Amino acid sequence: MDASAVRTVERLNYLFGGVLVIAAALAATRAQALGVTIGVALVCLNFAVLRGLVYKWTAAVKAGQPGAGNRMFLLLPKMLGVMAAVIVVILFLPVDAIAFLIGYSIFFPSIIVAGVIDALRSGRAADDADPTTPPDGTSTPGAKTPR
Repeated sequence: MDASAVRTVERLNYLFGGVLVIAAALAATRAQALGVTIGVALVCLNFAVLRGLVYKWTAAVKAGQPGAGNRMFLLLPKMLGVMAAVIVVILFLPVDAIAFLIGYSIFFPSIIVAGVIDALRSGRAADDADPTTPPDGTSTPGAKTPR
């Protein structure tokens, strides 16, 4: 996956999360809808921060900046912050824990759909890049066919 695929995952998080929040608001109890909403918001925020950190980290490594590899350790405070937020939500907010988990898990379908989209784009680009392959994919022009 490249940078555009990561952006696709992030956008799909927003899309799927928005649909799930609307569905929960219409069909679930207040505690369930709040759990889904907070789960979606937390996972979208987490993914956006993670994407920003990883982009800055890889750009610094590519640029050859001294100590760029140590930026990876910025993921640790982010991870601790997410864990603390999950604990606070579950223990102190009036949310349904299962609904929160469902909202927080919205990134799984986002990653799967983005992976399929990326694979389809890569396959199409590979087909377009090789003009010697005939449409039926049997052989290259001028090649001897076995009898």
